[in-house]
Amino acid sequence: MSAEPARFDAQGAAEQVLEHGRGLPSGQPVLPAQQSDARFPVPDAGVLPGALTDRGNAKLFARLYADQFRYVIGMGWHAWDRYRWRLIGGEEEAVWAAGDMAESFADTDPKDRFSSRDIAAHRRRSESTAGVKAMFFQAQAAPGMRLDPQVLDGDIYALCTPGGVVDLRTGKLSDPNPLSDMHSRATQVAPRTMPIPRWQRFLSDTFGEDEKGLETTRFLHVLLGYSITGDVGAQVLPFLYGTGANGKSVLLETITQILGDYANAAPPGFLMEKGKLAEHSTELTELHGRRIVVCSELKQNDKFNESRVKLLTGGDRITARRMRQDFMAFAPTHKLWLLGNHRPEVGTGGHAFWRRIRLIPFERTVPNELKIDNLGAELVQDEGPGILQWLIDGARLYLTTRDPLTGPDSVRLATAAYETTEDHVGRFLTERCTRSTDGRPNPEPRVEQKLLYEVYGRWCSEEMIRPSTSRAFAARIRQELGLASPADMIKNNATKLYPGLALLAEDSDTDEEATP
Repeated sequence: MSAEPARFDAQGAAEQVLEHGRGLPSGQPVLPAQQSDARFPVPDAGVLPGALTDRGNAKLFARLYADQFRYVIGMGWHAWDRYRWRLIGGEEEAVWAAGDMAESFADTDPKDRFSSRDIAAHRRRSESTAGVKAMFFQAQAAPGMRLDPQVLDGDIYALCTPGGVVDLRTGKLSDPNPLSDMHSRATQVAPRTMPIPRWQRFLSDTFGEDEKGLETTRFLHVLLGYSITGDVGAQVLPFLYGTGANGKSVLLETITQILGDYANAAPPGFLMEKGKLAEHSTELTELHGRRIVVCSELKQNDKFNESRVKLLTGGDRITARRMRQDFMAFAPTHKLWLLGNHRPEVGTGGHAFWRRIRLIPFERTVPNELKIDNLGAELVQDEGPGILQWLIDGARLYLTTRDPLTGPDSVRLATAAYETTEDHVGRFLTERCTRSTDGRPNPEPRVEQKLLYEVYGRWCSEEMIRPSTSRAFAARIRQELGLASPADMIKNNATKLYPGLALLAEDSDTDEEATP
């Protein structure tokens, strides 16, 4: 007869884990799987679930680890990491903690509910992969474990940092609490009031020290302050525009490094017609909990996907899912920042699009002898905590004044010039059409819908620009004329006409001559 296999020594394993934990570097967090069950208020004989079932295990896990793990719908298991909930590695740590819990089961039940034999069998089942999976299936639904993604990172006026949670309305810093602070994003540094001469010098070198430069710097301070909040009410799309070597890349590189998890870079083509973003793609889930998302790598002849710009700079809830996860819905907290040397084309444009754009011109070029390699990294290293405090001060300034963020004259004029150049439909209406003068749509003048789009297409060919689709063009024309829907158009048999708009005589005559 073969010798009986040695039973797994749970106590010995726990002692080894504890010894390993004692060897961790100073300041490194000790995870639940690296700690003894003695940290929980359990009986001397060990811990037992209320029932020797998967549900009993799930309830016990929720009771013991409510301050260590949370299951976020559509995202997965998160682990508490000193000051925030961390997704990466969360599931693995939770699995190990579940095995740790099973190993700590008492050998006997002091309440005489379960026999020692039943407890031993349940321990073996609970330590198995199947048992752990079964426990997690129920634990992820436990009230103390399940977390709505709308709640995670949902406090729009809080900013999580390694030093605590900042209330952006007051600037007050509070200690993190895993039972009340539901943050997965965090800045790279903690804020600190300190001199930031290099940052101030960078801003003055970039924008100048004259009144125009100071106005731009003040506007940028408030705009960045607004951007680090989760408030999206202003619905703006800042566009840092200018040729190379002018500071715009260093500016956003510095800010995004300081913001850590709160910032991210969008994939190429994110806001362009050539982008491959699907309505419910994985890329959309990356917007969850972010504050600043940088869209760069603009190419010549890029064209805005205007519906996507409106969707992702508005306040509507976003629905998306990660691979192998359920769909989740969340309110946006991000602000998109555009960065480029080229201005993308705009098709239909219109007020709903242009009211979002804030084109901030970067007109000063840094001489070669003054360039500093890796300046952004140096600014973060030398003054990161102070720059974060500067951003927090900007947020408080925005929340106190509710600045409309229209910007100084330089920003307004640059944006208006961009609109004049790129608003092709607006230019077409100005150059080739006439409107009624009373400000209201009326039967005279009028133009056939099909004819107007055909003339617009010919005009685009002459101008060597890409025309908008017929659907987008029609929506823009209705917007310009104040028509709520196609039902407000004039109908003449099978023909639809726009009221209050007519082609200039030369286009009308050309069309009549072409008609057989």
